[in-house]
Amino acid sequence: MSSLSSLRSELNYWNNQVNELNNKIIRLKRRRSDVEGVKNALRSVASANAGDVNNKLRLSGGKLDSAIDYSGQDGRLQAILSRKDERTLGSDSNLTSSDSELQRELNDVNRKITEAENALAAAKRKVSDLKAAIAAEERREREAARRK
Repeated sequence: MSSLSSLRSELNYWNNQVNELNNKIIRLKRRRSDVEGVKNALRSVASANAGDVNNKLRLSGGKLDSAIDYSGQDGRLQAILSRKDERTLGSDSNLTSSDSELQRELNDVNRKITEAENALAAAKRKVSDLKAAIAAEERREREAARRK
């Protein structure tokens, strides 16, 4: 059986591991929350701004059309403005790429959280086992002292 001092030293090490893993999980969850916030903001802002720009384009097109009032040219103005719509998150390659990168980051953070939680569970089991071993060693030593 191991000595009490080595068991206590090992217990101290694993208690520190538990604390470090808890802190790591907190940091990773904070990171996940931050990335989710950026991802949601990207979606919201991109959609709102695209809708805003497109509404203004249509409104401007209507005003130009009524101001010009040149018969036979209505279709030409609409053709010019129709391809000028601001694109949204699914149709703009830069926005879509940004969204994909954020999703990759989220997946990576979630994987790291799972790994840290598994390591934490293992560390907690080790702490529990060491506490039981210390209690058994203390009982053994008390029994040996009584026999003397």
